[in-house]
Amino acid sequence: MDSILHIGSIAGVPQGLCAAQRRLGQRSDVLSFEFQDFGYPTDYHFPIKLDYSSRRSIYFENPLNLLKKMPLLFPIARDYDLLHFHYSSGLPFGFDFPLWRLLGKKVVMHHHGTDIRKKGEHWLYSRLAQRIFVSTPDLLEWSRDAIWVPNPLDIEMYPYVGSGNISASNRGPIKILHAPSRRQLKGTEHVLRAIKNLKNEGYNIELMLVENTSHKDAIEYYKHADIVVDQLLIGWYGMLAQECMALGKPVCVYLREDLQGHMPSQPMLNTSIDNLLENLRLLIEDPQLRADLGKRGRNYVETVHDSDKIAHKLRDLYP
Repeated sequence: MDSILHIGSIAGVPQGLCAAQRRLGQRSDVLSFEFQDFGYPTDYHFPIKLDYSSRRSIYFENPLNLLKKMPLLFPIARDYDLLHFHYSSGLPFGFDFPLWRLLGKKVVMHHHGTDIRKKGEHWLYSRLAQRIFVSTPDLLEWSRDAIWVPNPLDIEMYPYVGSGNISASNRGPIKILHAPSRRQLKGTEHVLRAIKNLKNEGYNIELMLVENTSHKDAIEYYKHADIVVDQLLIGWYGMLAQECMALGKPVCVYLREDLQGHMPSQPMLNTSIDNLLENLRLLIEDPQLRADLGKRGRNYVETVHDSDKIAHKLRDLYP
């Protein structure tokens, strides 16, 4: 049985896969170079990568910062059969992949978004990675040989709590939650504008803007939301939507028409920057719709994103 080392920490995906693989009886661990892991558990943590807002400048000012990874990664990676890279490899553009293959390691590349979107597959990944995965189906456009593996979710960690404020006698504000990792990418400015407009129209609402918060604390905020707005620009949903659907929350997210064939059902309210205001009004005024979407979302993640199902799928897909 192959031992697996996940390298990277992207929205808790490596950690979710690792935990599920362990439940299958596989040896699986996570190594992260992220400075901020938002409380996700890692087995080997070497914080040399800064947050997104600072990373570009530090790498351009000191390219050698990128080379710090290999001396830390190499002695650990030697003890594993399969290296599952998330977002980036040990060296830029996969220059370390010939080394891993020479050492007899199985190598997998797993793309998660801006690492490949609108850029295309790196030459060395396409030739030396034995499998290439993407976390969302929109990324298939940029990697011809990739396989979509839905992001994992440990369903047991997300108890169904429903859509919250659905009682006619409950006069408290409707809580609308948005939790961007990167505001520009997620369309946060449009959410802020819509909330301002709705308040001006007299709706009793409250914005819950969750940022720079540990994953554990963020989940507690999610449980108290009535409506969730995920990303509005990319065309597919992220981990926020998955987690909130598991909790039974109605989710607004932009879903590209050409990608909807990847969904066995439609558990979310398809929302772009053009109809955000309209859809929020609809959900605020219709508690039954919020409840129905919450139930449909829970069923969807149990079908598509259950981490144990994903771990079984990976066991068959791994080289």
